[in-house]
Amino acid sequence: MSVFNSLYAEHYDQLYAEKSYDRECDLIEAAILRHGNGRPTTLLDVGCGTGGHAIALTKREYDVTGVDLSPHMLEHARSKAISLPPSRQPTWLCGDAKTFDAGKQFDVAIMMFAVVGYLTENEDVITSLENIRRHLKPGSLFICDFWYGPSVLAVRPTDRIRVLDLPCKQVIRVANTNLNPAQHTADVSFRLWTIEADRLVSQTTEMHRLRYYFPQEFALLLSQSRFTLQSISAFPTLDEPLTEQTWNAFVVAKAA
Repeated sequence: MSVFNSLYAEHYDQLYAEKSYDRECDLIEAAILRHGNGRPTTLLDVGCGTGGHAIALTKREYDVTGVDLSPHMLEHARSKAISLPPSRQPTWLCGDAKTFDAGKQFDVAIMMFAVVGYLTENEDVITSLENIRRHLKPGSLFICDFWYGPSVLAVRPTDRIRVLDLPCKQVIRVANTNLNPAQHTADVSFRLWTIEADRLVSQTTEMHRLRYYFPQEFALLLSQSRFTLQSISAFPTLDEPLTEQTWNAFVVAKAA
């Protein structure tokens, strides 16, 4: 399943302009302060996308390596990072969570914006978590978030339309979601149109299959990959309990 092609990647940051990467980095640092072993210096961002978290954390003096499967998303990440000093540039790797090799170990690994949901089979989850564990020093933290199963089933995703009025053009995105409860997955169809001067100039369709998880299920997957669950809470907090209104769960785990 090919996702985040060039057209979708081009408008990704505009479509998610309301997302507060700084606030989420505050949460990541709060988790590190509570559960970590001192101040980390190296950080691995798996599924880094266009670099929102990676660049923000680089500005906070972390030595960041970002990994993503989409070369189009990484192209935008590199472009955005140009504003950073040459000595503070993140390292960018194009690769799969299951197989990438960064060539070193890190103090912290993150997998944010429900990226772990793109791992829809148990084997893929465990293989990816084992690969991330291989890149972490013992006692290091793994931090992620995922769609919280009870909320997905109780609230249910709705169809959404987003219109971006940009200079000289308009971008329209329509998202439709179909759940498969037996597989714990949601198929999200994104249709994107670009209009200039009342003329359709481009269009694309992507299908994103995302898995939602349940806490004990995810704790088991972590333990099979040599992680110990430290906390699970309602995103974006460290302390609020999960409820059926909590769309995302925030997870902190420690490498054995």
